[in-house]
Amino acid sequence: MRIWYQSLVEGGRVPSYFEGLAERARLIARPGVEVKFASMPEGVYGPHAPAEVVIYPYMMSLHIQFILDNALRAQAEGYDVFAVGSVQDPGLEEVRSLLDIPVVSYGEAAMHFACILGSRFVVIAFQDGFDQMMDLRIRRLGLAERGLPTMLMDATFKDVGRAQGNPDDALVDRFISTAREAIARGAEAIIPGQLYLSEAIARAGVTRIDEVPIIDGLVSTLKMAEAMTDFKRFGISVTRRGYTHARPPADMVDYARRLHGRPEISDGK
Repeated sequence: MRIWYQSLVEGGRVPSYFEGLAERARLIARPGVEVKFASMPEGVYGPHAPAEVVIYPYMMSLHIQFILDNALRAQAEGYDVFAVGSVQDPGLEEVRSLLDIPVVSYGEAAMHFACILGSRFVVIAFQDGFDQMMDLRIRRLGLAERGLPTMLMDATFKDVGRAQGNPDDALVDRFISTAREAIARGAEAIIPGQLYLSEAIARAGVTRIDEVPIIDGLVSTLKMAEAMTDFKRFGISVTRRGYTHARPPADMVDYARRLHGRPEISDGK
């Protein structure tokens, strides 16, 4: 099984982040599963941190095109599943409407696993704007009755970045403090949102706070990818009824991509 895992982070920005992802994936994935971690193009965010950019709908609409390009590339190159490694699930519906292979995403997978492990969950993020964005995403997934309002912890992108290579006790303490506030409000499962934060917490070895499970983003996404590939093997795949998952004809897609100057995708053969 081959999984294309698409990140919203630029590869050269924090090398230890991607090195750690690859190392943990080897421990998480089943034997024989290959995971390719693909980053965003270098310089796509300019002088800004990714978390500062993706909170703006217009900016995200532009960057989703890179995700769609790579989704088509993953299918053309024979990958078995395409995974979007971002808690806000950018481009998820659009990708599912384009591909025959299964498509999964961190936010959706983590929330569904959270619903199995507890009655109510909370997302804890670290960037202003993520709270409303995640609350809207939770409602779109039909999980508003299961999800508490998203909480923000006191941390910056740089703080979380520093914790990728070396666990940061101060960052972990702030996360635990915010988590305990959420638990007092009724949270029974906690999702660190963004994957950047999830990795920092996972690499510090924190899996549970006061008997409340922490939903590991990478574990959730890879295990959902494996499961949906199994579903596909047994003939169970995404619906093509209705608007959300309607697949456009290939000639229509080709024409639109040429018109908008998107790169030509080949199978590499």
